Amino acid sequence: MKFGIDSGHNCPPDSGARGIQIEDDLTLELGNRVIAKLKALGHEAISCKPSKANTVKESLGKRCDTANAANVDVFVSIHFNFFNGQAYGTEVFAISEKGSKIAHSVLNEIVKLGFFNRGVKSGNHLFVLKNTKMPAILIEACFIDSQKDMNLYNAEAMANAIVKGLTS
Repeated sequence: MKFGIDSGHNCPPDSGARGIQIEDDLTLELGNRVIAKLKALGHEAISCKPSKANTVKESLGKRCDTANAANVDVFVSIHFNFFNGQAYGTEVFAISEKGSKIAHSVLNEIVKLGFFNRGVKSGNHLFVLKNTKMPAILIEACFIDSQKDMNLYNAEAMANAIVKGLTS
């Protein structure tokens, strides 16, 4: 299979949240691990993170354009949540029925790591899910402003869970 992996944000002015950790750092590390693991399993995996953009909308558009032009089978956008320091857990967004099945599979693997299951949710409001032509998911791995989640978080384990969910 061919996967488009979007390490969320990481393209100023499109930058992620800052909590106990910095979202840009975590998404980049996790995205690179997911790409390497998919390739090690014989899949094709491309980075959809743009190198530069003038606006957030341009950054998001370039991610979609890369996935669409490469005709990937599945688009995966990796993010970390931020709210009020009290929320915790993992959730995955999807729009299509196929995307929702993939989202459930990925979510179930992440939850096995001990994260609270916040569910698969409709991503109808998310630009990258609306503007890609293939099944697409957006993962909110956990909350970067939750000490509980940050204590649980391990990039290697999270990458393994995402890859297992994508490929099972």
